[in-house]
This record gives sequence, structure tokens and C-alpha cells, in this order.
Amino acid sequence: MTRIASLALLALTAFVVPSAASTPITSLILSGVPVVLDGDTLAKEQRCLAEAIYFEARSEPEDGRIAVAQVVLNRVRSGTYPGSVCGVVYQNRHRHLACQFSFACMGKSLRVRESEPWEDAVRLARDVYEGRIYLEEIGASTHYHADYVQPDWAKRLRKMDVIGRHIFYS
Repeated sequence: MTRIASLALLALTAFVVPSAASTPITSLILSGVPVVLDGDTLAKEQRCLAEAIYFEARSEPEDGRIAVAQVVLNRVRSGTYPGSVCGVVYQNRHRHLACQFSFACMGKSLRVRESEPWEDAVRLARDVYEGRIYLEEIGASTHYHADYVQPDWAKRLRKMDVIGRHIFYS
């Protein structure tokens, strides 16, 4: 696993900007355009990312969980998907089996039942979101699927890596 936390490479990182208010304001750089996020919005975005990690990949090795988070952030940056983490993770969630991440629209309860994997997901979401972890071998991947399915779209994309049961594409 190659971990790189370079702003130039990521072009997506969060950092605290000094504020006159007592609540810190966080800026998010998306493709070079700063977006100001308050603490509540930042917390919500990181929770959505943790939910994607937990529900999509909690049984995967750590690199696989990081890669799932990186795919979500790559989609946010792409301009093809919604411009927020929560928007990407829950895109089309009200359309049965038409969502971007299967857990979001399969009609299952999104209840966290395992505390240790949840705590890991929260930690990884924060670290990936804030640019402390980056998997070079996943790079700008915007897609992945489990190794037991063969979606049509996979033929049109470049295979980047296989981690655990997931295959990643850009």
C-alpha cells in the first residue's frame, strides 16, 4: 500500500481556517475551488463517508475500506456526480437498485450494529477526507464492484487494482 497525503496530488483536503467566530470554519478544496464548510456540515460529510465505508466495506482489509472512501471523494471531485460526499453516497437512494452504492437503496436498515468496525470507519473517513491517507494504486478511480458480479460498465473503464473482494476502475 502506498499512502500519500499530498495536497497537489489529492486536490481534495480539509483544513481549519482561523475565524472570528468561536466555531472553526473548515475549507474544502475541490479542484482548486475553496468551499467553506461549517463544523456541522463537515461532520455530516464525514459521517456519510464513514457510512459508505462501514456498509460497503467493513469486512474488507483496511486498504479496501480506504479505497472505497477514495472512490467517493473522487466522484465528488469529478463534476459528473453530486458535489458533496452525502450527495454522492446517497444519490438515487429512493430508486430501488438504481443508487450508486447498493447499501443505500436495498431497503435494509442502515443501523450500525458493530461498534469496532464503525469506529474504524469513522477514523478512516476522517483521515481520507482530510488528506492524511491516499492510495496511489487506486488513484482517481471512480468505480468499483465486488468480484462476484460483472457489471457492463466495467468493460469501458481501466482496471486499477483489486483489494479484497473489490475491483477498482478509473
